[in-house]
Amino acid sequence: MKRTAAIFLLLLFSGCAALENVVRDFNLVSVSEEKEISDKMAKEISQKMNIVKDAQMNGRVNSIGERLLKVLPNKEFDYQFFVIEDKTPNAFTIPGGKIYVHTGLLTFVDNDSELAGVLAHEIGHAAERHPVKNLSRAYGAGYLVSLLTGGDPNNQLKVMAINLATGSALLKYSRSDELEADEIGFELVCRSGSGTQGLPNFLKKLQSLQTSGRQITFLSTHPATADRIRRLEGMKC
Repeated sequence: MKRTAAIFLLLLFSGCAALENVVRDFNLVSVSEEKEISDKMAKEISQKMNIVKDAQMNGRVNSIGERLLKVLPNKEFDYQFFVIEDKTPNAFTIPGGKIYVHTGLLTFVDNDSELAGVLAHEIGHAAERHPVKNLSRAYGAGYLVSLLTGGDPNNQLKVMAINLATGSALLKYSRSDELEADEIGFELVCRSGSGTQGLPNFLKKLQSLQTSGRQITFLSTHPATADRIRRLEGMKC
């Protein structure tokens, strides 16, 4: 940890370009630290949001999620799925493999294949540790220094957790992150037999909402682009 902190601080004083590159390409937060962040963020979310206890909803999400996880290699986290009471068709992942699904998403999808596509994409983000990398970029060097040098980031983690849960976070996954999560998600639905058209069909429906001019906040960190849809539809198992 001390060595990592020293490297980071050296880069911090070597210039903005070097810092920007290392933050984008290298994750300074260890897996054990990410798990600790995950537990703290999950606690905040459970206190501020309505975690749904409905057995049927949770059973559906967990059943599909577990089927996908069975074919995921190199699982570094104990993945968990939660359902949140919210009408928007959204899903999000926090560090440490905790994936949240809005009730609005469950009513928005037409079938389990679409839900599997969304969950597989979220698992892809978690597996590549995109959430913690993006939190690091979004909240900057100050947060990283406090974390790496043993400071208390609890207040920052609380803000991050609530922002993620309410969809007001300023996080934006990079194009490479999205494509990487799409690729992993596609492999998971292929291997699990969950149907490869689920995610592209879901993204098309989101595009229809956008083009109709309907003002709705959904998947703010997951832009539904025509390029992504074409790319997904061109993939083969």
